[in-house]
Amino acid sequence: MNGHIRRHFDLIEARLIESPAVLSFQIIRRETSLYDGKLRVKAALSDGGVFARFLYVSETGKQISLEKYSLHWQDRRGNLVRRMDNAPHFADLPCAPHHEHIADMVQGLSCAPDIFTFLDEIEKGMASS
Repeated sequence: MNGHIRRHFDLIEARLIESPAVLSFQIIRRETSLYDGKLRVKAALSDGGVFARFLYVSETGKQISLEKYSLHWQDRRGNLVRRMDNAPHFADLPCAPHHEHIADMVQGLSCAPDIFTFLDEIEKGMASS
């Protein structure tokens, strides 16, 4: 088991516990090996929305790299608020495969998003509505 990845996943779980936006969450999958790890979480938000994340990370030289990811936020009616991922289905975007879906729009991202910042944005979005 990789201690760096385990601690990274522990920090993510702690952040979910501390978040005023998260009512509850379920760890659907958490795996770590010597060189990589996977984490899938689904969270119920305090406004009735949902936040789901999937991460596949690897570690090289004590540096954790985000290899595959999906961060998904939807409102209480099931409408997409925002989704960031690196699935290769928008190869024509400038910074492919990194991209985000906001309502009906898709735009490129310059790099992989910060997992903690995405939750901060959910909290801010919920506070302003």
